[in-house]
Amino acid sequence: MSVKRTLCGLLFLMLASGVLLAQGDLKVAHTTHTGMNTPAEKAPATLKVIFSNLGPSASDDYNDTTGYYVLGPDNSVGLSEQYIALPFTPAKNSHVEELQVAVGWISGTSLVDVGLYSDAAGVVGSPLATGQSTKIPTFGTCCQLVSVKIPSTAVAAGTQYWIVASTNDTKAPDFTGVFQASNQSNIGGNVALAGWFTFSGNVPAAAAQGTIP
Repeated sequence: MSVKRTLCGLLFLMLASGVLLAQGDLKVAHTTHTGMNTPAEKAPATLKVIFSNLGPSASDDYNDTTGYYVLGPDNSVGLSEQYIALPFTPAKNSHVEELQVAVGWISGTSLVDVGLYSDAAGVVGSPLATGQSTKIPTFGTCCQLVSVKIPSTAVAAGTQYWIVASTNDTKAPDFTGVFQASNQSNIGGNVALAGWFTFSGNVPAAAAQGTIP
């Protein structure tokens, strides 16, 4: 188990929503749209949408000009390691089989970890299922998504879960990317492995697909 996963299991802190404290100094990235607009790949027809804040269309799934950095320890912007998480609450009992995140690549090894996590009193809890992808679009282009298949994982109606984008400190410590924004609110962050906290604004775009009995 990596140091990152161990720390994530030990250092989750419950801080006030909407407040950025010292360890909550999340770093925002900005760029300009490159002019490239490619509709995102559709999820398999066998899967149903359990959660999504993408859209309003496949060619406009997210705001590719801004978002929060996702950073490995050896990133190219000289900032602390940073992970970003987005909460969602299923309307029905379901099984998540695929996660989609609007992560864009800036530099370093093209590999990002994406996972489904439990909730721990309003912040990110333990990993339920994780995966990784090397197919990451360039930051400032829209609207390809990072799609990661995970083992079919049961989620309960009315229970909060988290979609987490994080770096792989062993395989891609130099990853420098951005979890690009949608128009929703309430997300989580972990800066310099100091513990997870929640806040509002500039929410990243993501989706969870799977089966709904």
